[in-house]
Amino acid sequence: MKVFENIYFIGGIHGVGKGTICKEIASKTKLIHITASQVLKWEEISDIDNKLVKNITSSQNRLIKGLKNIIKKDQTYLLDGHFCLLDSNEVSRRIDEDTFDQINPKIILIVIDDAEKIVERLQSRDDKIYNVGVLNQLQLMEIEYAKYLSNKYSVPYIEIKNGNYNRLIEII
Repeated sequence: MKVFENIYFIGGIHGVGKGTICKEIASKTKLIHITASQVLKWEEISDIDNKLVKNITSSQNRLIKGLKNIIKKDQTYLLDGHFCLLDSNEVSRRIDEDTFDQINPKIILIVIDDAEKIVERLQSRDDKIYNVGVLNQLQLMEIEYAKYLSNKYSVPYIEIKNGNYNRLIEII
């Protein structure tokens, strides 16, 4: 069930640089950048530095409900979120497909970086040690799922590596 018609979805694992890239894209386009964490009001449902999700389905239902209160039909949004998350047991899980059915993304973007660089970035940001193998597996799972969703919705799939988002700018 499609709920939205005006969202470009950009995903990537925690610490990959989505926020930085989204701010740059928003400054060069008319896209309005919003983050799934802001919409979810993550600080209300978890510790801010906790990257594990107890109930992925519940959090995604909260995301859709929040988006319904924010999204305006006459504007276009760049929603920064995830294709997959680590559950409370640190197991990589896909976001429910129904969530993306409702978001109905116009474009699927994914930010990719070297897992070791991401671990360093997260350690510096969160003062926490992350497992390179777990993050690498999560990133590969996100890429695979993003490609699947792009095919399902017949929308462009764009990988952003080394901060290069020129293809998106060309499409817009």
